[in-house]
Amino acid sequence: MSAFRGRLQARALVIDVPLLGEPEARQRVIEAWQPAAALFELPNGAWLLEYDRAVEVRAELSPGLVLVDSDGVLHADGTPTADARPGDVLIPHAATTTRFSRTELTPVDRDSWFDLSNLRIEPVAALDRPATAAVTPPPWQPPPPAPDLRTLAGIAQPSPRTRRLLTTATRSNRRSRPPGAGPGRAALLTAALVAVVCIIGALVAASNSHLIVPVVVGLGVALLRGARTGTDQGAAYRWAGGEVAAAGRPGSAGGRWGALLARLVLASPAAGLAARAQQRYLRRLNAAFSRRDWDTALREAIAVGGKGGALTLRLPRPRTGDLVPHPHLGTGSGIPLDPGAQNRLRTLYRQAATELERAGRIEESAFVLADLLDESAEAVGLLERNDQARLAATLAEGRELDPNLVVRLWWRAGDRDRAVQVARARGAFAGAIERLAQVDTAAARQLRAKWVHALQAAGDHGGAVDAAWPDEELRPLVVANIQAGMALGGHTAGYLFAHLATWQPTSDTMTTAVALLDGRDQELASAQRGFVSALAELRCADAAQDRRLCTAALRLLVRDPAANAVSEPSGHKRITRALRDRADRLAAADLPPVPTGRGSVLGSRVDITTTGDPGQLPLHDAVTLSGRMIITAHGDFGVRLIGLDGRTRASWDAPAHQLVVADHGANVLLVARRGRTCELRRLDLTTRRLGPPVVVTAHHILPDYDGALLTVLDDDGIAFIDLVDTTPRIAWRELDSTIELLHIDRSPTSLAALVRVTDPLSLGEASTQVWRWDLPSLMLRSRQPVNLDGTANVAVLASATLLTTKHDESTDTYDVTGHRLGPWITSTKPTLLASGGVFGLRIDEPDRTTVEIPDSNLRVVFPATVAGIGVRKLADTLAVWDQTGRLVAIDLSRRQPIARLRTRL
Repeated sequence: MSAFRGRLQARALVIDVPLLGEPEARQRVIEAWQPAAALFELPNGAWLLEYDRAVEVRAELSPGLVLVDSDGVLHADGTPTADARPGDVLIPHAATTTRFSRTELTPVDRDSWFDLSNLRIEPVAALDRPATAAVTPPPWQPPPPAPDLRTLAGIAQPSPRTRRLLTTATRSNRRSRPPGAGPGRAALLTAALVAVVCIIGALVAASNSHLIVPVVVGLGVALLRGARTGTDQGAAYRWAGGEVAAAGRPGSAGGRWGALLARLVLASPAAGLAARAQQRYLRRLNAAFSRRDWDTALREAIAVGGKGGALTLRLPRPRTGDLVPHPHLGTGSGIPLDPGAQNRLRTLYRQAATELERAGRIEESAFVLADLLDESAEAVGLLERNDQARLAATLAEGRELDPNLVVRLWWRAGDRDRAVQVARARGAFAGAIERLAQVDTAAARQLRAKWVHALQAAGDHGGAVDAAWPDEELRPLVVANIQAGMALGGHTAGYLFAHLATWQPTSDTMTTAVALLDGRDQELASAQRGFVSALAELRCADAAQDRRLCTAALRLLVRDPAANAVSEPSGHKRITRALRDRADRLAAADLPPVPTGRGSVLGSRVDITTTGDPGQLPLHDAVTLSGRMIITAHGDFGVRLIGLDGRTRASWDAPAHQLVVADHGANVLLVARRGRTCELRRLDLTTRRLGPPVVVTAHHILPDYDGALLTVLDDDGIAFIDLVDTTPRIAWRELDSTIELLHIDRSPTSLAALVRVTDPLSLGEASTQVWRWDLPSLMLRSRQPVNLDGTANVAVLASATLLTTKHDESTDTYDVTGHRLGPWITSTKPTLLASGGVFGLRIDEPDRTTVEIPDSNLRVVFPATVAGIGVRKLADTLAVWDQTGRLVAIDLSRRQPIARLRTRL
């Protein structure tokens, strides 16, 4: 038996306090604590954590030395000595064994570890309302007689002649009722006649087919007459049916037919009856609010906010259950109300919400704001002010309010796991931390630590460093991320190395940083750009070393303007100004001005030709990584990591038909298509380890993701799958099965889709639109209609830019959204390629295939007519390949190829 490896039945643990320090020892004791455990101090200063029963532990992962129990003797390994007695503790040290007796050990006072002086005790309130005493109703008494107003006023009774005149005037007034005062006898008879004609017509049509046309004509005349009469009769009550959404839920036949029946009634003589019923309902509701009968009033109230429901004449049924705001707001009322009635109800609801809040009935006040007025944000603020954070968080999440607000509310409510889930799914960590820091600094730091852990789980080393860097106490958490990111090479390595150099400016670190900035090797160009971009935002802890680094970086920009990673002139000037202000004044004065950054002039077109012979392995996907390595997917032949010289550096026997690269470039998803399902495996490029397979059902998987949320297309629209959880789950959805998706593209900050939307109430008419969402918040920002008439090919970029190809027959040219590509000697229609923010045209000619990339003025030429051409862009590199195994890797910053390869066995 060995105490240093394998699984052991630990009866006690020895924590070496002198070696670890008391803070670390306390942390280990707390993590390893078990119920009924005891903690003692040994004479040598170490602690003995003893359990009441054996606990299985992994020796090499144990927080201390594992002691097992042999007949009451606690020992580490081997067999207890012969003179050992029950109750002894044997601890090996420096090839000797020290014996202690448990009866002589001193207990450790753990109570002093915890400071409860700042602990705030919250009063606990009962969830149920206090019971009210039963009220005995008073005995019934007959109502008092109506007073005789004439006698009280001293007015004599009218004469018989006067009474006869009043009766005659009343009857005449009823016969000459003005239009709109309600359905008269003629109107009711007309409505009854229409109903009878409809029934008779249906019976005749069912039995005599040759009478269908006459019956339909008769019914039409009757309905037109009734509609004309009913419109005149109902003119006095100004229905607002046209202002209320008359359509029910899309695809709901009941909603459409119910709305149609309501319109027919409003256009018939029965409109007056419906109007008087609605008026009686409104008067009854107004009376309930006036006498402060809140329970009755709120249960019978109709919503005047939100989307209108199906047009209906049916009075609402009283609500049942608790009067609390519902997380998901349903459709609003479809009862047609005139603007005056709607304004009156809004006024009543506002007054009720205010009085309910003053009376301490917070949930009912929030119900009025959220469900009746559709003021969800105001209701959430009301609940938060009154210390109901959980209900406020539930309401805010259900109503899809600002994700930053949702995260902060869940965190304040104590549900930290839910807060982290929402923050990961909606990218809301930064905003929630900023809001939370205004009310609770300690909680904001804890949430920031959770953010760092979430980014570490997603493999985003650069993101984890950026999240932790504003808080100096959290920087030690990301030291391992800095080391792992530097191992990847490329832009990320330089960016993270700048953080390490400015945080810990040791002599070795400064020497390496200056050597990187002064290097002239093209392999270091990407790392130099990352270092310069980070150095402009960071400031070294040592002022002299900061001046040294900025001077070297300024020399680099003068020597190679492409080292500035920002292509915009404003960003280029900002970085140059920041480095010049912090550099050595004499050196900065002697250096010439920094040239303008790259990207303003592309120069002449560059032709890049692939290898002539096809490869020996099929090539389904390829990506040029920032560390100047290329990862290739060969279908069922596995995945390979190859260098720019074509040599294989690593290989994995895992099927892959598609590569989904994380935005930070630290991991890749290997996608193997198996019919309607796809098998995913995560490949960590830092450790080069494969994760377990995950099976998802999807038609299409986007070629990149943020390291945690994967965007896929399935039968129900767009799904965002959280792959960081132990069990992958769908964290968010967009669109649905009723919207046809034509094309989609994604970037780290935006998602755009070209969709065809069909209105179920417009007889199948469809409109084409471009929808765009912000990432990672998943907030829908725009929906723009587009016209695709006359386009040969169409695609959309993540920026919501629509790409179309149109052919000009007079000049035989193709125009791609303003990019003139020039004449082609071919009759083949070009194919538009769009992926990862880069697009081009593929032209098949008799002896070659050409791919144009207008934004870089590059042209990749394949020496034969090939199929299955792919284009992938990552950072400043581009990969173009075909399925036969030809591959070209291009450095876009210098517009030159860095590798021409073909796959080999």
